Amino acid sequence: MELLQNINDPLRMLCSFVFSANKKIMVAIMRSTKTNAMEAIMKKFMGIATAAVFGLGIFTTSAKAETIVTTDVLNVRENPTTESQVVGKLLDGYKVNVLHTENGWSKVKLNSGKEAFISADYTKDTYYVTANVLNVRAGANTDSEIIGKLKQDDVIETTHQVQNDWIQFEYNGKTAYVHVPYLTGKAPVKVQPAVKVEKTTKVQDTAKAVEATKAREVAETQAKAKAQEATKAREAAEAQAEAKAQEATKAREAAEAQAEAKAQAAAEAQAEAKAGEAAKAREAAKAEAAAEAQAAAKAQEAAKAREAAKAQEAAEAREAAKAQEAAEAREAAKAQEAAKARETAKAQKPATQQPVAKETETSAPSSSRELRVVATAYTADPLENGYKAGDQVKSALGHNLTANPNMKLIAVDPSVIPLGSKVWVEGYGVAIAGDTGGAIKGNKIDVLMPDKGTSSNWGRKTVTVKVLN
Repeated sequence: MELLQNINDPLRMLCSFVFSANKKIMVAIMRSTKTNAMEAIMKKFMGIATAAVFGLGIFTTSAKAETIVTTDVLNVRENPTTESQVVGKLLDGYKVNVLHTENGWSKVKLNSGKEAFISADYTKDTYYVTANVLNVRAGANTDSEIIGKLKQDDVIETTHQVQNDWIQFEYNGKTAYVHVPYLTGKAPVKVQPAVKVEKTTKVQDTAKAVEATKAREVAETQAKAKAQEATKAREAAEAQAEAKAQEATKAREAAEAQAEAKAQAAAEAQAEAKAGEAAKAREAAKAEAAAEAQAAAKAQEAAKAREAAKAQEAAEAREAAKAQEAAEAREAAKAQEAAKARETAKAQKPATQQPVAKETETSAPSSSRELRVVATAYTADPLENGYKAGDQVKSALGHNLTANPNMKLIAVDPSVIPLGSKVWVEGYGVAIAGDTGGAIKGNKIDVLMPDKGTSSNWGRKTVTVKVLN
């Protein structure tokens, strides 16, 4: 169809020339014969020739549009996708050689002979009417309403694709359709009409044919010149597109270099920040090590202080033990003297006098300093006395209370009851004032109990205390 389209105009001109020549010959024959038979033959020949001429116009036309770029710069891609590689650029107004269009992508042939793809959304197609009168219809079929008419060589511009030999375009603000077989993509070449001569001589017909040939040659020369101009314009557009593409590439490379520089600066800043954090971590580690060393030194000093306190407690315990031994010795001497005195008294008493009942351990001695105190029970439990589980609880005088939980011992305020004194406690009996306590001030004492049950039974109460020595 494309080949027939290309030869359509020359054939039309040739047939027109043949038709004109034959018409003149037949008219001459008719004038000479003046017969009805010849007139009928002439009319039949004219009908066949007319049908042949117009038939060539109808059945050989195949519309291939002239496609033009409608955007500033249009990417030429290797494949029909937006992710495909860009292989070139086309500028606004560039005429494209479209091979076919499908799914919104046009396959084109570049000047280099290479085939590629462009988006059909950024192109428009130009058609030229080949029929003398072409109906413009409201729908894509011959039954649709005729909303206008186009004449030969009228121009149609559209962005739509051909469907079923109909093309959609905008006509006076309305959506319209025309039949594609009556369109062409080639612009018409205007040829000066041949001058009509009434003479019918063969010489004049030959001259007319020569003039038509010259006109055709002129038209062909003009068409070639226009084609050369179009080629030059296309080459200039391609060069401009290539220059723009190079500029875009340079701009992209500059942007990439700038982005790389920013990334490098960010990496350096991050490395510097990490180095600063590492330095801070080292300083923190040093500070922590110094704090640990200081804490260890303090712990060592505390241990030394505890050792010194223990040594002092041991010394005080030894002194208290000596004092207790001396007190016990004095008590023994006093008891011995008292026994001697009682023996002497017995010897001197009348026989009828009854003996005095033996003094119990809990009875109050007759001669001593007496005071009322608040007595609180406690045990030798390490946790109850501020020690760790398993430690040995010792009194201020060095008595091992853990080993001797049944020992009679009270904790006193040394300013009220001297440490190491022998005392009598109401309900408790004779005991040694052998311990002290931070909470024991004034008339307060703590009474040592052998177990928690006995301690709970005693609790806290006010009792009488007598200092025996």
